[in-house]
Parts: sequence; structure tokens; C-alpha cells
Amino acid sequence: MNYTVLLFVVGLLACNLPSAEKTSDTSADSSAQTVPAMAEIEGHWLIEAIDGETLPAANPAPYLVISRDAAGGSIGCNAFGGTALYADGRIAVHSWGGDAMRCPGRMDEWEAAIAELFHANPHTRLSGETLRLRSRDHVIELARMDKQIEQIRSPAPMRIPVAEPPDQALANTRWVIRAINGETASASPTDRHLRFGQDTWQGLASCATLFGTYAIDDRRIIVGNEISSTEQLCPAEYVVLDDALADLMRSDPHYLVGPNGELIIAGGGHVLTGEQSR
Repeated sequence: MNYTVLLFVVGLLACNLPSAEKTSDTSADSSAQTVPAMAEIEGHWLIEAIDGETLPAANPAPYLVISRDAAGGSIGCNAFGGTALYADGRIAVHSWGGDAMRCPGRMDEWEAAIAELFHANPHTRLSGETLRLRSRDHVIELARMDKQIEQIRSPAPMRIPVAEPPDQALANTRWVIRAINGETASASPTDRHLRFGQDTWQGLASCATLFGTYAIDDRRIIVGNEISSTEQLCPAEYVVLDDALADLMRSDPHYLVGPNGELIIAGGGHVLTGEQSR
């Protein structure tokens, strides 16, 4: 795995920790929870609980950092993270990974739960100063870090690469589709693609090739009303991928190009992950 994204997450985003004791609002009524805006979740968070289990006090403290382009952190052993895109109240990730050092106590279990949660593109809910990330199988509770902070002691010394932000232009690019909503099976496993011209796009997720027009507005793909397609000639279980791609594009989805050519497109309850065609 290429760990450039992980190094950026840990080294460039996660640079501070609070010195004050953690606080929690786990008793907040679910009716008070809201779907936060990106500005409300961006920053440094203390990991307070995983799947209802309160984490013990530790130094360095377990943390998660969320930005417009990435998410990552540490329980106190390995560093983990990946390219991340926030859209419609969910965090979609690409190439989530981490160090592989064996950790003491329950840390391996907690790291596995966090990885599974992010692979499932978790829903976010904000209640006061408590942020909850929830998938079907896991939930983590986070508390906003105080302004008074101390330097993070990284789990291992790291050389942080310096690079220009990746180009977000889509015109005249071709991408390989790896998964839609986590589903990698396809009736066209070797030809799944998404291609953008100057103002037109086409995509093949499984059975039919879809066509349409588009424009870009601040990392959103604004798709024209009409989406055309070739005939669907494949088993019914694969047709659902074509429908998901069409629904995704009709939602005027958010998108992100990562530093290693990763692509995330998210919207309308769907997530597409891929990579730039070589």
C-alpha cells in the first residue's frame, strides 16, 4: 500500500492534543442530534468510546483528525487514515490503512473496529460537543478538543512528504471504477470506467454505459437532467450497480481527487471509489 496519504493525515493534520481531561455528552437525546456541516466536524477530536466502551485515559490520548481531504489518527499505538470526502452527512474514504505493529491490550480490537467503521462510510451526527460516527456494525463517540493543547507524540518517527495539493480538474480524464457502495462485483469487471470530457461524461459500472453532460462547481459534479444509456443486457443482480451510478450522478455529487490518483464521488446515499487510469 502507498502510505503517502496516511503520512499526511498523521503528520500534517494531526499535530495537536488537548491537555485538559476529556468530556462527554453520551446521554444526549437522539432527537437533539443534527447532521453537521463540514465546518462543524473539521478539526481534532478525542476518541471517547468505541461501540459503547469508554476508552481508558491515556497519554498520548486517542484522537481522530478530520479535514476536507482526509481523516486519520491513532489509538496510541499505530497510526491510521486515508483520503476522505464528507458528503450528505457521511464520510467516504479511499485506501484506508495504517501501520501494522502489534498493540497491547484491546488496541488491536479498537483499531479494527475503527477501520471497519470507515470502510462502511459512516453517518455523522452532532449533539452539543459530541460527534458520533455510526455504521451498521460500529459507532465511535468523539469530543471536541480544547484550545489548550500539547504536541502529539507520534507512535513512530515519520518523514512527512511535502507535495502540492492534487489537481481537482476532471476534464479530459479517465478513471477505473473499483467499487460502488462497497460492491466490487460487476458484469464488466475489466472495463468499469468513468470518463470526463470538457462538458460530457460517460460511465460503465456493470451492464450499460451511461452518458450525460456536467459542469463543476466547487468540487461538485453538476449533472444535466438527461442521462442516456445503452441497453442493459445482464443478470438482474448486476443491474443495481447501473442504477446506483445513475442515482449518484443525478444527485450532483461531491468529489475528491487524492494525492495518489484516488477518486471518491459521493452523493444521494451512494459512494463510488476508483483511481485514475494509467
